Amino acid sequence: MFGLVLAGGKSSRLGQDKTVLIHEGQSMLVRTGRLLERHVEQVFVSCRHPENVDAPWPVIVDETERIGPAGGIITALRQLGGPLFVLACDLPFMEDAYIARLLAAREARPRGSVLTTWRLENTEFIENLVAIYEPEALPFLEDGVARGLFKLARLIPTELRHTVDYTEAERNVFFNINYPDDLRRLKDGGT
Repeated sequence: MFGLVLAGGKSSRLGQDKTVLIHEGQSMLVRTGRLLERHVEQVFVSCRHPENVDAPWPVIVDETERIGPAGGIITALRQLGGPLFVLACDLPFMEDAYIARLLAAREARPRGSVLTTWRLENTEFIENLVAIYEPEALPFLEDGVARGLFKLARLIPTELRHTVDYTEAERNVFFNINYPDDLRRLKDGGT
C-alpha cells in the first residue's frame, strides 16, 4: 500500500501555502507524511510544483490540467499501479487511530469495492481525501474526468464504495484548513 499526500492545491481561499503552516512543531506537509508513513509501505507527495516541496518523500507531479485532487490521484494510480491511501495535507487533527481503522475496514471491504472511505453518520457526506483508492478505481476516475466531472464524490459509484461511519463528535478529526478563519480554529483546537 502506498500513501499519497495531496499537496497540489493553490491555497487560494486561504491566501497562503497551507503545506508550510506549522502545527505541532512541523509543517502540515511533513506532519501528514509522517502520519501516513507509519501505516504504509511508501509515501509520495502529489503536487504541481515539486520545487516548492520541502519534504523527504518522492514527489509525483500531477500530469492533469488543474482538475483538483482527482488529477493527483489519477496520476499516482497510473504511475504506481497499487492501492493508494490518500490523505490531504491540511488535516491537522487527523490521528493514527483513524488511519488504522480505515486500513482495517479496507481489509473487510465487500468484493468489488474500489474505494474505502469515511462517511459522516446519517448522511451521504464522504471524506474523499481520507480514503483508500484501489487500482480498479482508475477507470471510474478517468471516465468521470473525461465527462467533465471533477468532484471526487461524483466519480466513484455509491455501490462501489465501502464506507466507515464517523460521528458528529468525531467530526473535528476531519477538520481541514481552507479559509483564514480556519487558522483561528486551528489555534483553538478546531472548535
